[in-house]
Amino acid sequence: MSWVILSILAALCWSVVNMVDKYVVTKWFKQPLVPVIMLGIIGLLASFLVYLTSGFTFLSYSKMTLALLTGIFYVLMSVFYFKALKIEEVSRIIPLFYLSPLFILFLAAIFLGEVFTLPKYLGIVLLVIGAILISSKNRLKLNFSKSFGWMMLSVISSSISSLLTKYLLDFADYWTIFAYTRIGAAIGIIPIAYIYLPELINTVRKHGKKVVAVMSANEILNLFAVLFIIIATSIGYVTLVHALSAIQPFFVLLFVVILSIFYPSILKEEIGKSVILLKLLAIALMFIGAVLIT
Repeated sequence: MSWVILSILAALCWSVVNMVDKYVVTKWFKQPLVPVIMLGIIGLLASFLVYLTSGFTFLSYSKMTLALLTGIFYVLMSVFYFKALKIEEVSRIIPLFYLSPLFILFLAAIFLGEVFTLPKYLGIVLLVIGAILISSKNRLKLNFSKSFGWMMLSVISSSISSLLTKYLLDFADYWTIFAYTRIGAAIGIIPIAYIYLPELINTVRKHGKKVVAVMSANEILNLFAVLFIIIATSIGYVTLVHALSAIQPFFVLLFVVILSIFYPSILKEEIGKSVILLKLLAIALMFIGAVLIT
């Protein structure tokens, strides 16, 4: 069950990344897409390191193209998310992210033949419901405006990237797929870098090298999460791997509570009794769901 541990580790890493992203965007950047530039740069360096240490497994031109597209879809996920964020409050956007396992469930059944027993499907649904509830501030608020359309595009892009990764792992090792998808992500980030690189440079000049240090460390952690998910996907079912990684908001909540209590200057979150009850319900649902799928 090593895929279980890797999926949980990925969720843990991404929860830290989310917290740092929130701090970076709030304190340093006006445009939230700016940190994505560092993701492309660090990812490209990681790909080069993989090539130097272990080389790449041979891929046909068609499979190589798919691997690059997988990385581009990963970038599109972020772009569509930030488009939605410009329209709607983050508390109404984030819960929609966790619809992704349901999209993957249907697509993987159709294209990859991943079919499970009823208890596992129930577990997936409980994990998704728990993730949505725990990432909502008080009660679930969904606004079917333009932001909803952007978020659906983000979720679809994420799902396609995940399915392509699983498909490609039948033809190459996870290091090769990781490297090629990071190269694809770097290609996808070129237009973003063209637009927002001046802001990144100005921010570094204003706040010093700590900006580069914090962002680099954060994106390295992000890459570890991506690698963990790819390895987990190479071992287990992509549907179950991404369903289990939906426990990410549990870790985010845990870190938010800790920071609010001990370091309120960094992050302060007001949590009332009704919110606590909702979170506890969400955690219970996620725990039951995790047990059912594993």
